[in-house]
Amino acid sequence: MKSPQRTQAPIVVAVEDPLLLPEALHVAAACGRPVLEVSDRSQLSRVRGRAWAMLVDASFAPPDPTPTTFVVAASTDAAAPGAFVLPAQAADLLRALGALAQRGIVSGRDAGTVIAVIGAGGGVGASTLAGAVCKRASSRGATLVDAHSRSGGLDLLMGIEDVPGARWGEIELGEGVVAREDVRRALPTTRDGVAVLTCGRSSIVEPPAPGRDAVEAVVSAVGADGVTVLDAPVELVPARCDLAVIVVAPQLRPAAAAAGIAAALQTGGVPHALAVRDSAWASLSSEELATVAGAPVLTTVRNCRGLTGTVERRGLPERLPRPLAQAANAVLAEAGAPGFAGAAR
Repeated sequence: MKSPQRTQAPIVVAVEDPLLLPEALHVAAACGRPVLEVSDRSQLSRVRGRAWAMLVDASFAPPDPTPTTFVVAASTDAAAPGAFVLPAQAADLLRALGALAQRGIVSGRDAGTVIAVIGAGGGVGASTLAGAVCKRASSRGATLVDAHSRSGGLDLLMGIEDVPGARWGEIELGEGVVAREDVRRALPTTRDGVAVLTCGRSSIVEPPAPGRDAVEAVVSAVGADGVTVLDAPVELVPARCDLAVIVVAPQLRPAAAAAGIAAALQTGGVPHALAVRDSAWASLSSEELATVAGAPVLTTVRNCRGLTGTVERRGLPERLPRPLAQAANAVLAEAGAPGFAGAAR
């Protein structure tokens, strides 16, 4: 079952005035993009990084507006300089939004594809799916980010534990704009071009745990192009995220855990779907799992004979087993990754 959620970058509407809000939503809907309505500043701060454009009234107007932020007002008396009065200037606002698309001024979300993979419990294969998605997108310069401080290290999963490069705690992005390729060059990279940021291993020093600010900074840099995949807990899913995939076993307790994760993603306005891990014993069908978790089933990750031994010996292979490749393709297609959008492979 394909998720009904669209992954194109949305227009965010943050309007407090109850009479002005329907007018703003009407204009946003006319642009043909997903519309995301937010009602408080904390939610706005979480989703603004993945917005194509924002329509805001004076109560939500940021002190540092960007070319993609449009202020709306209900009357000329209440309008700030440059604001669009609705509904009188609805046509003018639509023309301004159209010019935005023609000039190619879009948010970073449209430039690259950012995917988060979240396990609803341990051992469900979230890291393996994250690595597989990067393998399938390696020709587009994929980056794999490990946001679990005690995951064992995704460099082991990818077979590059001996490849030199920066780990968490050894890379400092600092302030300002950081070039994507500068970050990728600093990281260990697989032979097929997947750059990996993970935690180092030491018996002496406690491994540094990546925090939200660090994850957001990395995604801001490497997510400018190509495909960026995060193996992350739900609390570290970045504001800029095209799709979050919850990997879950078809049983009641994992489904209940997935429901909590899905609720958190829904609150943050992050599109999300389930990847069902094939299991020898299933107490729930795909339809029941979707109902319990409150999220659609995107794909099934079927067991791959011999994969565990292969990963132990030399890491995830460049040529993935067909069931894993099919699941990774489904994720990339749903996220709208170039070359995969709309494709069923």
